Amino acid sequence: MDQPTRPTIGILGGMSSASTADYYRLINQKVNDHLGGHHHPELLVLSVDFGIVEGFVRSGDWEQGGEFLAAKAQQLERAGASCIFLATNTMHKVRPAIESAISIPFIDIFEVVAHVIQSKGMKKVGILGTYPVMSDPFFVEVFAKLGIELVPPSEESKREINRTIFEELTHQRLLPSSKAFFMDEIQRLKDYGAEGVILGCTEIKLLVNQDDTPNIPLFDTTELHCEVAARMAWSPIE
Repeated sequence: MDQPTRPTIGILGGMSSASTADYYRLINQKVNDHLGGHHHPELLVLSVDFGIVEGFVRSGDWEQGGEFLAAKAQQLERAGASCIFLATNTMHKVRPAIESAISIPFIDIFEVVAHVIQSKGMKKVGILGTYPVMSDPFFVEVFAKLGIELVPPSEESKREINRTIFEELTHQRLLPSSKAFFMDEIQRLKDYGAEGVILGCTEIKLLVNQDDTPNIPLFDTTELHCEVAARMAWSPIE
C-alpha cells in the first residue's frame, strides 16, 4: 500500500539549544495528536554553535550572521529539507540573506504571528524579546504591513530583558525574581494600551505563559511557529 509523501521540515536551530528542543518536542507532539498512532513528522535539525551567533548579535554584525546562517540553511536544503523554520526570533533579521541562498520556502516566524494577531482584530500589541527584537525597525515593519503597532518596553527595561534572556534563560536558569519582572513588564505594556503581548524570544515561554496572565493575551512565537510547521508536516505532497 502506497504511503502519502509528506514534507521534510528543516529546523535551523541551536539559538539556543533549549528553544530548539522545544521546536522538536512541539512539532512532534502536534503531528502525533493529529495523525495518531505512532506517526511523527519527518524532521531535519541543524543545530549551530550559539556562541558564534551570540557574537554576531552582540557586535551587531548582521552581515556575517546572515552569511553564516545562509550557509547552514543551504546544508539543510542539500540534506533534503522541503522548507526551513529558523528556530529563533532575533536572527530573523537576516532573513533576506537566508532566502537568497535557498530555493525552498522560508517560513517567517513574525509573519506567522502577525497574521494571527490580525485575525483577532488587534491593532496594538506589546513586544518582549532580545534588544534587537524590541528596538530594530526591521521587526516593527513586519507588523506595520498588517496595520499592527508594536509597543516596546522602556529603554531600561529592554536592557534588563535582554540581560535576562542571554544570562539566564538561554542557560535555563529560571529565577522567581525574573519572572516577577517580566510579569510587571507585561502589565505595563497593557497599561500603555497593548491589547496583547508577543513573547518574541523562544526562551521567554520558559519563564511566563498564558496561565500567568489571564487578563491579557500572550502570543507565544514558538508555539505559533510550530503549529504551522506541524500543519505542513502532516499534509501530503500532491
